[in-house]
This record gives sequence, structure tokens and C-alpha cells, in this order.
Amino acid sequence: MIRAARERRALLIVDDEWETLKALRRELRRDYDVLVAESAAQGYEILRERPVDVVLSDQRMPEMTGTEFYARVKADFPDTVRLLMTAYADTSAAVQAINEGGVYRFLCKPWDPERLAAVVRDAFCHHDRLSEVQRRLSCLEAKAGELERANQKLAALNQNIHEFVGTTAHDLRNPIAAIRWFAAMLLSGAGDPGKDPRRHLLKIQANADFTLQLLEDLLDITMLEHGDVALRMQDAALSDIVAAAVSLNEHSARQKGIAVVVDVPSGLPPVRCDVERIEQVLSNLLSNAFKFSHAGTTVTVSARAGDGVVEVAVADQGLGIRPEEIGNLFGKFGRTSTRSTGGEKSTGLGLSICKQLVERHGGSIRVESALGRGTRVLFTLAQAAAG
Repeated sequence: MIRAARERRALLIVDDEWETLKALRRELRRDYDVLVAESAAQGYEILRERPVDVVLSDQRMPEMTGTEFYARVKADFPDTVRLLMTAYADTSAAVQAINEGGVYRFLCKPWDPERLAAVVRDAFCHHDRLSEVQRRLSCLEAKAGELERANQKLAALNQNIHEFVGTTAHDLRNPIAAIRWFAAMLLSGAGDPGKDPRRHLLKIQANADFTLQLLEDLLDITMLEHGDVALRMQDAALSDIVAAAVSLNEHSARQKGIAVVVDVPSGLPPVRCDVERIEQVLSNLLSNAFKFSHAGTTVTVSARAGDGVVEVAVADQGLGIRPEEIGNLFGKFGRTSTRSTGGEKSTGLGLSICKQLVERHGGSIRVESALGRGTRVLFTLAQAAAG
């Protein structure tokens, strides 16, 4: 520990003889801020009131010996360096002082001024060395804690990767196996000759589409989690974004006989966003709504402004989600017990991608659902700056 050259360090001297205190203070006050106490009790109070690096105490005092005083000081002020002064060649007292009070050095009365100065100076150096060691130990403990937390995160990441790879392999294997089987049927000429072979081709196409969508979602989620997606932010009319997303998904809606209602006020403030990515969010939400809705129901896209944001909602009249399963929706491969109404497949990554894209825009996303009564997904976007 490096200290300023002129900084005066506090030295406490404890002795029941006033003349001894005066003499010691006179010899040491040039280099130190010398505090004096005429009893162990008084010395202890001084230690309670202010920081002291080094204490020099007499051994023989009427109310409490230096050894007894230092045993208490060691327990309550362990960072102090303790020096003991005695006029008696008492070996047993010295050993006791070392064991119980942690005494660093001894001085004998009468003292030699040069040795006194050298011992006190060495005691302060010893205190600084101990402080530096303690500082380094604290740094090492902090780094060890950081390393332990990093190891825990790494173990969790490895587990996530293991689960991610397993789930991905399973989701890819099924459609690829189906494609292979239908292709083999066509090549062999097997099956019912009265049936149009196009049905096999349609199955191949559907499984190929699902496989391609899964791969695209995997690329998106990987880039988002690694921060590799750069948003191209601009001011845009939400009505245009909604119209584009609805148009992209209108074929799916028609196939299932689902009506789409758009309720976006004409006076809605523009939003600040990456248009392509918010179209992707809305497209994912609309696709999910259609998958879990029956024919003859309605999916509504609405928006409202408030408190510097625009809140967008996609609501269906479909099957709904169990309350205890809603928390699973935004995780990777998040699925619930609710099954699609037309046998459509889901990659389980769409809502996770939506969440990350919305949060990258500084917004939030949430789900409201009632089993058997439909689901509503809401997210926020910042309004464009005025002017």
C-alpha cells in the first residue's frame, strides 16, 4: 500500500505511568500522530473512536495487563499491529502475549531510542504489508467468485446447448424422414394406384417447408442471441407494417376460413423500428393465431398509443392456453399442451424470436389467454420522436 510521504499515521501508546507516556510521545510525535492512554480501558475507547494502525502497550498495568488488553484488541481490532513494552524479563508473560494477544514485537524498559524508532517504524511497515496481502486476497476471492459464477453459467450453457441440439435434431429428423418415405413411395410406384401421386408431392413440399422454416428460425435465434442482428431503425407508419404482415398471411387465413380484422386508428403516431423485423414479429403472431383457431373465427390486429409507446395486439378466438403453461411460450422450443386445429407443425422458436426482436427495439411483450376462449399477444414499440 503506497501512502503520501507526509501523511501522519496514528500510534496509540498505553501506559499507567504518565511520565513514561510523555517521554514516549516526545520521541515519536515527530513522525506519528501519537495518542496516549493511561489505562487499557481508555486505550480501548480510543480504538473504538478512530482507526489506529499500531498500538504500543506496557505489560504491567494495575487493572489489566498488556496481554489481557491485547487479547481483547486482537478479537475486536485484528488489523492493528501490537507492540509490548515491559521492564520484566518474564518469559511466560511473553509467550502468553504471543499466544493470546498476537504481539508482533517486544521492547524492554528502559528503551533504546534508536531501537524504539526502528521497531515502531517496522510495525507500521508490517501493517502495510498485511493490508496489501489482505487487499490481494480480497481481489483473489472476488476473482474466484467470478470464476465460479462463470463456471456455473458455462455448465448451464452446455446443458442448454445439449438440450437445444437434441430438440433440433428431433424436429429435423421427423420431416426429413417423411420426405424420404414419400419420395421412396413415388420412386417405387407403390401405394394405391388410384390415388393422385401429387398427394405425396404435397406432403414432401409441406415437410420441406417446415424444415426450411425451422432452419431459418434457428439462424434467427442464433444471430439474436449472439448480437449479430443489426436493426435498421426508421420512422414508419404501423398501419403499413400491419397491412404487409396481414397480406403475407392471408392465404393461410383463407385456407382455414378465418377472418382477419385490422383495427389500427388512422391517427396513430408513427413508430421507430426496423420495419422488416416488426413485420416478422407480426407474421409470426398471425401464423400462431391461425394455427390454433377454428374455421369461422376471427383474428384481430389492433393498436393504441399511450405514454410514448404504441401497443400492438394480435388476438384470436382459438383454443387458448392453460395459465400454468403461459410462462413456457417465450423459451426456445416453447410448446404447450394446446394442439393446432389443422395439424400444422410449429418450430417452437417463433415466440422466442418475437420476444428478442421486440426487446431489441426496447419494447416488451406479454400474453393473455383463457383456455377455450382464445389468446391475445401484446407488444410495445416506441413512438417516433416528434418533429
